[in-house]
Amino acid sequence: MTKYDLKMQRRQEEEKKAKKEKAIIKTGCILAVIICVCIAAWKFYDNYQEKHGPYITVGDHEIQKAEFDYYYYSSLNSFASTYGSYLSYFGLDTSKPLDQQQYSDTMTWDDYFQQQAVNQLKNVYALTDEANEKGFEYDASSDYDDMVTSIKSYAQQQGVSEDEYCKSVFGSDATLEGIKPYVEMSGLASAYYNDVKDDIEVTDDEINTYYDENKDNYDSVDYRVCKIEADMLEEETETEAQTETAAESISETAAESTSETAVTETQTETESETMSAEESEAAAKAEEEAKEAAMAAAKAKADEMLSKIKDEASFEKVYDKYASDTTVDSLNTGKKKSSISPTDVANWLFDADRQAGDTTVIEDTANNAYYVVYFKDRYLDHIKTVDVRQILISADTSSSDAAETDETETTAAGETETAETESAEAQEQAKEDAKAAAKIKAEQILDDWKNGDATEDSFAELAKTYSDDTGSNTNGGLYEAVKKGQMVTNFNDWIFDASRKPGDTGIVESDYGYHIIYFVGDNKEEWYVNIKDTITSNKLNDYMSDLTADIEVKDSRHH
Repeated sequence: MTKYDLKMQRRQEEEKKAKKEKAIIKTGCILAVIICVCIAAWKFYDNYQEKHGPYITVGDHEIQKAEFDYYYYSSLNSFASTYGSYLSYFGLDTSKPLDQQQYSDTMTWDDYFQQQAVNQLKNVYALTDEANEKGFEYDASSDYDDMVTSIKSYAQQQGVSEDEYCKSVFGSDATLEGIKPYVEMSGLASAYYNDVKDDIEVTDDEINTYYDENKDNYDSVDYRVCKIEADMLEEETETEAQTETAAESISETAAESTSETAVTETQTETESETMSAEESEAAAKAEEEAKEAAMAAAKAKADEMLSKIKDEASFEKVYDKYASDTTVDSLNTGKKKSSISPTDVANWLFDADRQAGDTTVIEDTANNAYYVVYFKDRYLDHIKTVDVRQILISADTSSSDAAETDETETTAAGETETAETESAEAQEQAKEDAKAAAKIKAEQILDDWKNGDATEDSFAELAKTYSDDTGSNTNGGLYEAVKKGQMVTNFNDWIFDASRKPGDTGIVESDYGYHIIYFVGDNKEEWYVNIKDTITSNKLNDYMSDLTADIEVKDSRHH
């Protein structure tokens, strides 16, 4: 072949090679594009599944992330609302990531609220499944309407849209319309749960048996007690003197030793450290001895007082001589075991063998004191609970408050102080006017009732129409088995007046407004109601445990 032919052959080979490389590159690019498209498609699908697919499954139900978040944040909000400013005591700061804060040795706070969300989901779905199976009917639309009203109000106060507020409260995927099925399902579950609760029967035998087994939790005691505190302040002065003496002695000994023996700087430092340890040990020993001496003196006083007690009268006679604080009354009546401190005093008073007139001396090392105790009596309080109906007429001052805010904001800087004073006076006057209007309305409603049928049923109808108490107006203003101290002071004093009889009516004032009250009558004794509530609660817990026992929660995406 000629040189030209060889040259042409090489060129042809190079062109073939270039075409081949170009084809390979093209194929590689196509494959790369396909891979990128597949990755993007997978990520899109994965993100879609994360948001719209099953986040977890509860039994046969697939739970989306938005629904899980609804219960997660409901648990968090409920906890924060319940404990408020005390959250720091639990080691919880809601402004920081929850997965970086420990709830326990094995769980973060994020773990805890996830667990709460799962438990709520199990309970809600178990209850609604059974409710549907048994044909239980409940219109939950009012629950959602109430939620919408509340959300709109809070959103308006914060100057955000309803959906923005929902996201801040129930998670980033929440919307006002989106949470509707969750709210309605929770409402159905709650209504069915209450229906189950109402159907639970607790017999007198069950209540009496429970009382016999748990008397310490329900009985009350009357007793006298004298607290004799150890005089630690005086002994601390002696301790300081003893410590100084010990320190001086050690220092003198060390000085003599140093003058007799030549030591290096390092040895001196070591000896100084040894001296400090010796001084510390001597001080601790002196302090302990002082404490023991003070407690021994307090014990001697307590034993001396005890020797002079023959009966309750003699206890009263010597009390002022021995009590560390004579302004504290020695007599305690109607005390429950859980309210008595320290625990050793409570245990002694509630000992099954305790007899009237028994006395003792009890040591309290935690508070450096001794207690001389005289036992009077142990008994079961027969305090009645009562049933009442009420119509609450609240004093609404919201409109006047808003007017005051607008006025303050538009006041010139130089007149702010005067305007604020005048505005405060105007606000106070508005409140008084609102209260006066509420009182007139309450009196008119009561007069209308008296001029009508004047029956409990007619009172209940008026409560449904006029009462501002959302906790009772749907059932005619009825409160059953009300205990002493459960209601606000004026309300409580009226219904527990010794002269009160069924059918009595009256109006009392509180910070909530004016309460028109209808006294229905006495209910069971307080201890009886408390035990019945406890047994009912235990039966409900057993019911829920059985209902959710076989529900399996699956977390296939490892959330």
